[in-house]
Amino acid sequence: MSGGVWVVSYALLWVTVIVLGLTVVVLLRQIGVLHTRIAPMGVHFAGEGPELDAPAPTLKGLDYGDNDVTLLAFTSPTCELCAALVPGLQRIESAYAEVDLQLISSELAEKSFRSFKVRSTPYLIAVDRDGIVQSRGVANTLDQAEEMLAEVLAGIEAAEVGA
Repeated sequence: MSGGVWVVSYALLWVTVIVLGLTVVVLLRQIGVLHTRIAPMGVHFAGEGPELDAPAPTLKGLDYGDNDVTLLAFTSPTCELCAALVPGLQRIESAYAEVDLQLISSELAEKSFRSFKVRSTPYLIAVDRDGIVQSRGVANTLDQAEEMLAEVLAGIEAAEVGA
């Protein structure tokens, strides 16, 4: 065998190693995507936030009576989950006329975090038209936020039908 065959086989070996390395990187990324998708459903209570069925603290410039549901989303500029969740929450607000989304950033509204007893992000609080806290908890995915909102809206519709 000539030396040229060995050089070609050596080059093909390195090309194969590079392709396999890139494949591993792509698969690792997919594992992260799958982990996000199979996260536990439902907003989970983290032992913080205002009491359920209690009046929500007031916020300057915000009237809970303007919409059926005011969704308060507590975020942080360093929170990667928050950055991924906010665009989806904004789409939800556009899709539901009865929902008012209020984004509250930790860097701008530290006092609001204290008054609502929020210590972690992303944290969602759903407040009805009467200013009563209907749901609250940490939501790591858009599915969890949608589920929370659907439960609150169903509860409001059921209360209206029963009234």
